[in-house]
Amino acid sequence: MQFLTKLSPIFILKKQIKWKAKLYLSALSSLIILQAIFIVLSLNQGFASEGYGQADLDVQFSIYSLDIYLLTAMLWAIITGLLFSTKGYRQDDLAIISSRTSSAIANSFVMILYSIVAVLILVSSYFIQIICLFMLQKDALIINQIIISPFILLVCFCSISFSGSVGLLIGYCFQGPRILKFAMTFLCIGFSVITIIYPNLINLQPFILLPNLVISAGLFLIAIICCSLTAWIARHSEVTS
Repeated sequence: MQFLTKLSPIFILKKQIKWKAKLYLSALSSLIILQAIFIVLSLNQGFASEGYGQADLDVQFSIYSLDIYLLTAMLWAIITGLLFSTKGYRQDDLAIISSRTSSAIANSFVMILYSIVAVLILVSSYFIQIICLFMLQKDALIINQIIISPFILLVCFCSISFSGSVGLLIGYCFQGPRILKFAMTFLCIGFSVITIIYPNLINLQPFILLPNLVISAGLFLIAIICCSLTAWIARHSEVTS
């Protein structure tokens, strides 16, 4: 079948991104539900607590922070990235003009777009938690920093983008050639075994102590590399299939 109208790759990519962004909105709904669950569970004890007692003095501290919401969003991003590469999601590509390569690139852009929305969701969850504490808690409430720094938000965005791109890469590796499936299986099993046997071998403290801008740049660079490898794997799978 031939068409008189020739569609450019950029036009097709834009259509795919717009279509996928609307189609996969349920992924953002799942993140909202997860954040709401953590808000409810943390209202009484917080995410960390400690106490101090001497004679008739008994002091209990409950710590609330943005960290748990970020970790939840990163886990959500990995799972979402994996789901984008599954057979059910790939069958949705049949509804529009696409190839495996353009679909992988579109998934990467949608993941980045969802990462921006995820940052807004986790920040909103944090402030909702503070409002609930003001309304429900009768104990003293000390807020270290009510206004979140833009650099912190940048770290959150890059961390979620990094997690989503890793999920996409792992998923497409298992959908690619057999050698990639074998290599990814070996790496996953090896990483799990090493982590269990030597839990202190992976030390992220030097990386965490770097300036926020450096952390953001490093994570986003890795995310770009993962997205590029995802597109390359999709293109190679398209040629060999």
